[in-house]
Amino acid sequence: MVHADLGRADWHNTPEYVENLAKRKGTELHVVRYNHGDLIDRIWARWESRNRAGCPWPSAKARYCTSEMKVAPISRWLRNTFLSGQVICAMGLRAQESKARSIKDAFSPRKDSTATTKGRFVWNWLPIHEWNEAQVWESIRQHGDVFHCAYSAGNQRLSCALCVLGSLNDLLNGAIHNPDTYRELCRIEAVTGYSFRQNLWLSDLKPTLLPAETLSAVRQHQERKHS
Repeated sequence: MVHADLGRADWHNTPEYVENLAKRKGTELHVVRYNHGDLIDRIWARWESRNRAGCPWPSAKARYCTSEMKVAPISRWLRNTFLSGQVICAMGLRAQESKARSIKDAFSPRKDSTATTKGRFVWNWLPIHEWNEAQVWESIRQHGDVFHCAYSAGNQRLSCALCVLGSLNDLLNGAIHNPDTYRELCRIEAVTGYSFRQNLWLSDLKPTLLPAETLSAVRQHQERKHS
């Protein structure tokens, strides 16, 4: 098992959940990370690299959160662990989850030049690509009925604690159950003046969790944008 740790951006109990999953399955766990901090550090760094003028957030068109924080560290681990041969990387992506995932092949070459080199070829395998949600939950019940607590809290999907592609329901859950992460992401809105995603300010979701200075700065940005 290989887990890409996103630090403060993850649900606070994701590391414990992943460790317990590996123990239950009797599988060795390898945790990989981005070399320059966690995802929140990366968002701040993007803001600085754009001379504090451009939008720092990941988006559907700029998913550096996936490419830099997940794909690249895992590919680096594959490269350093398997020096040669055929490598199969299994992932739990499903067609039903999104249009982009629906058109993926269930078995395909890993499109990452750092993983596949002369003498080593890496494949991506999506073993549950055609499963629907009911099949997923049935499999979970058959294998101990253990799942991430985010679903017990009412999440529809699980990724980061507050994902730019997440539903309003999941963002609210993320804020309530990961308040420190929520406050830090809202501070990014307050400092940069850019909303978490177009037409959605995280700071509007649970303002009672935020310090007065964050709310004041965000309100000023919102007033300027609507003036």
